[in-house]
Amino acid sequence: MKKISICLMVLLFTINVFAQNPKEIVENCVNALGGEEAIKKFTNYKAKGEIKISMQGMELPGKLESIQLGRKIYGRAEMKFGKDIYTIIQAYDGETAWMDRFGTIVDQPSLNYESDLDHDIRLLVEKEAVFSLTMEKEIEGKKTYGIEVDFKEKKTTFYIDQENFTIVEMVYKDLYFGEKYTKEMLERRVKFSDYKNFEGVLYPTRMIQYQKGKKLLEFKFDEITFNPEVALAIFKRPDQKLDLRYREEIIH
Repeated sequence: MKKISICLMVLLFTINVFAQNPKEIVENCVNALGGEEAIKKFTNYKAKGEIKISMQGMELPGKLESIQLGRKIYGRAEMKFGKDIYTIIQAYDGETAWMDRFGTIVDQPSLNYESDLDHDIRLLVEKEAVFSLTMEKEIEGKKTYGIEVDFKEKKTTFYIDQENFTIVEMVYKDLYFGEKYTKEMLERRVKFSDYKNFEGVLYPTRMIQYQKGKKLLEFKFDEITFNPEVALAIFKRPDQKLDLRYREEIIH
């Protein structure tokens, strides 16, 4: 009799989990973040804040300006090394990726940007995406629904808070050029927290990115502007070194 009761409880739990409609969970998430138009703004913004880069057991802090217009990305970080501050710029114009590293322009793998851009929050409002429910998961004390999104033969899993329907974590696998510049399938995980309302959009101001289980980057944004007016030239790879002096330095 005891075994029957246990089996019945397990069966009821399983039925309850899979009785959840993944589309309804996604709709609740989209509404919680501000609606479909708000979701589209997640990749059309200009933000300022702080960045931490994790490498060789250290965390390097800095100031960050980040801009994204669809599939165009620009980031400018001022990193402190000892008493000196260095400026690092990374950008992708939709075709070409590059970096200005301490005044030297170098090419970067476009594949890495393309793979990241194929896995973002816009998938939740993609009409041709297929949603399915995966296992529930507790993340830092928060119970979440696991929603797998299948779109263009790529899969992304969103873990959505069961209480307020915000996104707690996003997990996916895709091809990247690794440190030795060889293609490899890597798993990336992004945690989202500290949601704040900007212009009717509930936006996560803190994001932490992991690769192979190790922390890579952490972002904390103080300012966010959606649909910013930005000169498209900033995304283009320069033919020569950028002049990174401040305006006062140039004048004087």
